[in-house]
Amino acid sequence: MKKIMFITNRLPFPNTDGRKNMLLQYIRQMKEIYPDSELVNLSFVDDAKYLKDRPDEIDRLVCLELPGLIEKLYNIAVYSLLLRKWPLQVAVYYSRKTHRKVKEAVKAEKPEFILYDMVRVAEYLSDEKGSKVLSYDDLLSLRYRRQLEWFQYIPSIFGGFTGKLPGGMKRLADLKFIQKWLINFESRLLDKYERGVAKQFHHLVFTSPVEAESFQKLTSHESCYGIPMKFEPDQARGKGPRRYDRNKLVFVGKMDIPHNSSAVAYFCERVWPSIKRLAPETTFYIVGKNPTPAVLRLQEMYPGVVVTGEVDNVKRVVGDSALMIAPMLFGTGIKTKIVEAMSWGVPVVTNQIGIEGIDANHGEDLFVCDSDEEIVRNVLLLLNNDELNDKVSRNSVRYVASHFSSSATLKNMELILS
Repeated sequence: MKKIMFITNRLPFPNTDGRKNMLLQYIRQMKEIYPDSELVNLSFVDDAKYLKDRPDEIDRLVCLELPGLIEKLYNIAVYSLLLRKWPLQVAVYYSRKTHRKVKEAVKAEKPEFILYDMVRVAEYLSDEKGSKVLSYDDLLSLRYRRQLEWFQYIPSIFGGFTGKLPGGMKRLADLKFIQKWLINFESRLLDKYERGVAKQFHHLVFTSPVEAESFQKLTSHESCYGIPMKFEPDQARGKGPRRYDRNKLVFVGKMDIPHNSSAVAYFCERVWPSIKRLAPETTFYIVGKNPTPAVLRLQEMYPGVVVTGEVDNVKRVVGDSALMIAPMLFGTGIKTKIVEAMSWGVPVVTNQIGIEGIDANHGEDLFVCDSDEEIVRNVLLLLNNDELNDKVSRNSVRYVASHFSSSATLKNMELILS
């Protein structure tokens, strides 16, 4: 029996956001490849209420603890500020006590494969035998560099990760005049760390095949793979015209994440007033958990904006929309919200950042815009043209079926575990 260990910086369940969906996909793919394997998950607990939702594919769960305040401050002062060795992402996740626990678990379990979830847990690397895989998700250093141009739209530059910072640093991270320095500082440390740590792992994984190829060229690593999110498209979409609310626009995402909160803030300020003026019956729904105070204020500032917060069934709330808008200001990797909407047959209007890693055709599978005016024009086109809306809906489902199906996303995981 093969034994697999997965060290995650959050519980890989339930499917409440894109990253958890991705982690759970990895787990299920590993179990699909090796049905009789034993999978042990060592995980930091982002919310204890989720522990009851552990899926059957995880045979054993071991909860890990973050460092205490004193150790966090020491890590930041010595390893981040003085030695410039660890990014803040790593410093606030590294606990010497937890490292000993991980070492003991690896020694006792003797796994043939160990997967590490993001660079935040890379310092827990074991020197025991076994193939070691680091999942980058995407390049955080690039994501932070791209934030610099738009940080005025970002209430918290590190998103949900800010909650892991010591209290004093958390307050500093919310001051605009210090945010630019923090982003620069962290992106430089991350860039150095992402490249340096790569050589310690046998395989590297990204959610975007394009990003995997780029990083492979940068580091000359022999084994870089892109494993995108798996989506099973709505096969019923091909039967008859789509039923949808012609006055409903949506945006979907975890709303304490900077690239999501900045996108809706930008859209409401720069684009929504023109759409609302030309299509006054239209309502814009911002769907996703943990909306920040700045996001909640949008529904007070702009008529026709509704912030739903977390919903029980995202597909039900989004599936009957005329379209999904995704005006991403920055970000890296494949934007899974876009592929997911396409899999449901919801037409998407996005931009060049949103389309990265998705080689779909503009005007056929989705719309890619280069200006605010173009976003307005294409949104109105999809609102008012039923035939075009239905065509893009059908094409988007076909695109996802051919590029993001189970077979298309499983092959690289098979290569890693072979």
